[in-house]
Amino acid sequence: MDKWLSHNNVAKVIALIVSIILWAMVHLDSGTPVAPTPVVNTKVIPNVKIQIVGFDSDNYVLSGLETDKVRLEVRGKRTDITTNFSDYKVKLDLSDVGPGTSSQPLIHELPPGVSLVSMSPSIVKVSIEAKQTKDIAVNIVTKGQPAQGMQLGSPIVAGSGVVQVTLPESELAELARVQGIIDISGITEPVKGKTVKLIAYDKHGQEMRNAVIVPSSVEVDIPITKLYKSVPLEVREVGQLPDGLVVASVESDVKGVAIYGSKEVLEGISSYSVAVDLSQFKGTNQTRYTVDLTPPEGSEKIEPSSVTVTVKVEPPDQRQISGIPITLKQDNSNLAANIVDPAEKKMSLTVVGAKEVIDKLKPEDIKITADLSGLGPGMHMVPVVVALPLHLGLAESDQSRQISVELVEKAEPTVTEPEEEQDSNSANDSDAANLPPENAGGSGNNVGGEQKQ
Repeated sequence: MDKWLSHNNVAKVIALIVSIILWAMVHLDSGTPVAPTPVVNTKVIPNVKIQIVGFDSDNYVLSGLETDKVRLEVRGKRTDITTNFSDYKVKLDLSDVGPGTSSQPLIHELPPGVSLVSMSPSIVKVSIEAKQTKDIAVNIVTKGQPAQGMQLGSPIVAGSGVVQVTLPESELAELARVQGIIDISGITEPVKGKTVKLIAYDKHGQEMRNAVIVPSSVEVDIPITKLYKSVPLEVREVGQLPDGLVVASVESDVKGVAIYGSKEVLEGISSYSVAVDLSQFKGTNQTRYTVDLTPPEGSEKIEPSSVTVTVKVEPPDQRQISGIPITLKQDNSNLAANIVDPAEKKMSLTVVGAKEVIDKLKPEDIKITADLSGLGPGMHMVPVVVALPLHLGLAESDQSRQISVELVEKAEPTVTEPEEEQDSNSANDSDAANLPPENAGGSGNNVGGEQKQ
């Protein structure tokens, strides 16, 4: 052993080994870093949203997209594969794609140092449809009720009242209306320039969300006034004119009045009456009366507040009117009435009134009625009731008139006894049965059947 150790070469080898060990120990103790081996990972990014680029949305609509999300599997260093999913993008370029259905490739964008392993799907089917535009009138609908006693007018749309609606060609045919809603609950004043948003609806009343409306809103005026009702003006004559004068005409400067108030009050008003006192006649053939108008009970006001009534008078004239028909009023349908006197069943009356009124009078304008109610068969003297047009009267000799009427019972209708009719039919059947077959019936079929006359 001592001999082996004393050998020069062996000593050199041992010295080299010891020096290497010492060197290694020194360097390990100094903390000098050692480069690590790179580690490559894979990661799945689910539900990456597809971004549409280059699409002409002014002229087309994307009516169908097979899916709007994809699944990405990527590879890269652990430090490069981030957890910020917004760094992973998938795009669909439709810049050169026109109307119709086609399959288009997807384009991916990844963070630096990251590569794509797979993308599912990598191709998607898209459907593109051309847009069309249609002009349509705006419809404004009110919601709610105005304050009590207020009358709502029709909405007024500023401008032409027409907007343009753009929709996919397949949906445009379903467009029914473009409508805006304005709330008028409790308003007491007119609405001016109210901006109302517009919505397009289809034939089923559903909102068409794809519709592009230009303009998307309009300005609307809502007229509102106090609730009123127009009713005719009726003029009543009271008092008496001086002797020797009759009324030729009565005219007011208005034909009707407007009464303001609540709906309940107005529903009970059908006309408005004013009285003209003829005893205030001032001695001329034409007198004007000013009559103040008072609002009916429960109403707020009346317009106009006064009217002017012009009364024309003149000396009386008279004329005999012939051929006036007589109307009989009876309650017994079993009695027939016959006017015996006058034989012509018409009357003549002497009528008194203003000449211009009498000149327009016709026989049918006068109503003569005789009431036969309660009378039995026989001859009767029956008074008549005369109804004349306004401003006309009867001469004194015609104030009381009677006619002679005969009432007779109506004859009862003749009724054929069923037994006799049956016997007659039986006899005919018997005779027919005794005839030869060719004479028994018109057609040689059943005897006693229907015979054509």
